[in-house]
Amino acid sequence: MRRGAIALVVALVLVMGVAPVSARNRDKDIEKAKGDNLVGIVVSTSTNKSPGGQPYDPLEGVEVTLQGTSYKTVTDTLGLFRFKVPAGEYIIVAQKQGIGMATRAVQVKDGPTPAMVNIVLNPGQIQSSPYGTGPGGGGAPLAPGTAYVAFGQKAGPGAPAGHGPAGGYQMSTTQTYRQMILHGGTGDPFGTGGGGIQAPRPGDVNPGDYHTPIQVSPNTLMMLPVDNPGQTGYKELDAQPFWVAFNAAGTRLYVSTAAQSIQVLDTVNSNTLLTSIPTGGIITDLKLTPDGNNVLASVLGAQPGVLVIDTRTNAPQRRIPTPPMRNGEAGQPRAVAANREGTRLFVVVGTPSAGEVVALDTFTGIPQASIPVGANPTGMELSPDGRFLYVVNSSSGDVSVIDAWGFTELGRVRVGVNPQKAAVSPDGSRVFITNKGSDTVTVLNGVTQAPVATVPVGKAPVGVAVSPDGSKTFVGCTGAGSVTVLDARTGGVLLSTTPLPNSIPWGVAVKP
Repeated sequence: MRRGAIALVVALVLVMGVAPVSARNRDKDIEKAKGDNLVGIVVSTSTNKSPGGQPYDPLEGVEVTLQGTSYKTVTDTLGLFRFKVPAGEYIIVAQKQGIGMATRAVQVKDGPTPAMVNIVLNPGQIQSSPYGTGPGGGGAPLAPGTAYVAFGQKAGPGAPAGHGPAGGYQMSTTQTYRQMILHGGTGDPFGTGGGGIQAPRPGDVNPGDYHTPIQVSPNTLMMLPVDNPGQTGYKELDAQPFWVAFNAAGTRLYVSTAAQSIQVLDTVNSNTLLTSIPTGGIITDLKLTPDGNNVLASVLGAQPGVLVIDTRTNAPQRRIPTPPMRNGEAGQPRAVAANREGTRLFVVVGTPSAGEVVALDTFTGIPQASIPVGANPTGMELSPDGRFLYVVNSSSGDVSVIDAWGFTELGRVRVGVNPQKAAVSPDGSRVFITNKGSDTVTVLNGVTQAPVATVPVGKAPVGVAVSPDGSKTFVGCTGAGSVTVLDARTGGVLLSTTPLPNSIPWGVAVKP
């Protein structure tokens, strides 16, 4: 009660301006901050008070960041912090060594009135959001690096079939890349240095099985904080989920379902369902665009194409049809990606015996070019620098490496049996390919495109994602009903969850 009353007093001080001299000074300070559209104060209720003093104390030197962005500042002597940011939803993280950490969600709107927030930070305080039911009734902590895994019902209906950057690696010619792929990618012509990933040998790896509860309903979202698996949470959904993607701030999760819809969940407030977007077909891939403005969904069906969803409104913006394939068959999309400039969409279309990548103009939807890839493509990822497209060809057992700038296939890299999906590390140095038929993950060097390791995981891996800091790779093993977590730098297995006997893990996304 005391803390709630104090927080209310702080809110009144900020919003109404009814306060003693020190609070009026804060108001003047805010007034001076022209252009700032997010203003807040961090206070403590646990310090000693002098007779007649305020019921709260401002905290100076608190580090304040907007989660998933580069915005960062520290509070001043009055406990104030300010940002000038684009309109949108953000999670504020306030922390100070020796005191604690707290988080707050805030929505910033266009207009003359800034968004205002107060944060109470006390010694030893760590706040988290109740994401779902976990061991002992706990909730998964609200923190970057938490993996969200879509567990669908076993054998359920509607399962899907399986120009130059600023910085980055030194550029090379198309012919150089082709020769490297042809000869197995030996050497390190770009001088990036560092050793390759070493595949684990028998006896080297301790899987570190963590026994999560198995009395979990099918059609469930798992929230796995890998550094604190005891706080794993679960959220039961009303439809069978498949693929998942976050918005840039990590405040919204987009979940494709067998009901031919995309559910939008509020990850700040107990994964509450905000809206459900009808898709008119089965979703095979969900992808956030590099600018964070849209989520792209590739849709199979009578009207195949790419559904573009505005992340600010969580509403469909438009639908871009995919053209027929060269063999005359319908261009059924298997995966989609957008270039960093926002001018091109890459869509991989395919059948069990053929595959193509089509480049579409983002604004008009007009096809610009297409190139053939391997048979039955099921996944595609773009490297962070925008140079390479990795197309996973499940029937031909290889990965097509495409120069996205010149839009030409550089070569095909042999991987495991029946490969499914790909994930690229944030620095582009590693590419992880799930091999459903051989129960492994192939790791490619993102520079030479050579396989550097084959890592055994659980049975029939499909979904895969890399953490934002590049330290961990999460693999959903559909045959085992479990999630395997790899050390992305060494290839070692860090954690394997206990199988959920009635559920299959499909899509995986890691909270930014």
